[in-house]
Amino acid sequence: MTISPPLCTAIVLAALVPAAAVAQEKPELKIELNALADSKESCRVTFLLTNNMPGEISKAAFEFAFFNKAGGVERLTALNFGRLQKGRTVVRQFDIPGGPCGAYSRILVNAVKSCDGVAGEIDTCEAALATANKAGVDFGL
Repeated sequence: MTISPPLCTAIVLAALVPAAAVAQEKPELKIELNALADSKESCRVTFLLTNNMPGEISKAAFEFAFFNKAGGVERLTALNFGRLQKGRTVVRQFDIPGGPCGAYSRILVNAVKSCDGVAGEIDTCEAALATANKAGVDFGL
């Protein structure tokens, strides 16, 4: 049995479509607020970051807004998450001075301050941001 050239081309293209669809998944830079814990005179904030971007990020930094119970911005702070390898999840902890974690009602990812190593850098990373939350305060973009 012989297969005509147009049919052969159609079969090859049909086989390639699923692979192309997988290769073009939307890039994502996921920040999860994992935990808050009081630590002396500060609030220890634990984040999980997953880099599902096309490549490694040599330096990632984000500005966060911490809101008090009344809904006012209590503090703006930039946190440097360092190097984020492609396809990996990392844990980062930061001590936020100024009091107990219970003083905060919401944490907002306010801006991408640095996203070195990605084409389009800050704009590309902002477009790819996604958040998740396992702590007791509102968290997101």
